[in-house]
Amino acid sequence: RSSDLDAESKRLIGLGNKHLVLGNTPAAVNAFQEASSMLGKKYGETADECGEAFFLYGKSLLELARVENGVFGNALEGVPEEEDDEGKEQDSRIESADNVDEAESSEEDQENETTEDKENDEDDVENLQLAWEMLELAKVIFTRTETKEAQLRAAQAHLKLGEVGIESENYSQAVGDFQACLEIQKRYLEEHNRLLAESHYQLAMAFQYSNQHNDAIDHFTESMGDRKS
Repeated sequence: RSSDLDAESKRLIGLGNKHLVLGNTPAAVNAFQEASSMLGKKYGETADECGEAFFLYGKSLLELARVENGVFGNALEGVPEEEDDEGKEQDSRIESADNVDEAESSEEDQENETTEDKENDEDDVENLQLAWEMLELAKVIFTRTETKEAQLRAAQAHLKLGEVGIESENYSQAVGDFQACLEIQKRYLEEHNRLLAESHYQLAMAFQYSNQHNDAIDHFTESMGDRKS
């Protein structure tokens, strides 16, 4: 039965990765969540066997928060433009007769929109918080194993933690995680590896958001140098 559980968790991780590739982020989150729960219950939340599932669960939660934030951020796009003056004149008497009803309806709509916005913001915060928790667990698991593969996975966990920091507007935390990521990657990767370019770029963005513009320029430059090579 233990081997069956391992096989099922492996199947769920494969399914989650497939959903990510296809852009079905909510389904990916569900698959990784189920795999993480199964492995956590069997081995304990700090076990090596949980690292991959926890990392993917956290990564997909981060992506879900981005997707939902993008969707709701664009919710007002496509609102019809105002009618021309002739149309407005024709409708003026009807509008004046309906003013009271429209005002009441508008207030109700605004209240509903405000409630929805609050709920959406709360969902984003919850997703980002859970993403941070899962990525932090994955980082701890990977960091304690002194192999190149595990250390580079720890670097990727730091990278995603930094991205969570940027999404949460916690820029000092983001800077720290991106710096930790780069420190590990420089130990194990060739000088012009594209992963280094990505990390320099992310760190530059974090410095830019923190108004540390000189540091941002330095790492943007480093990023471009790595990309060209």
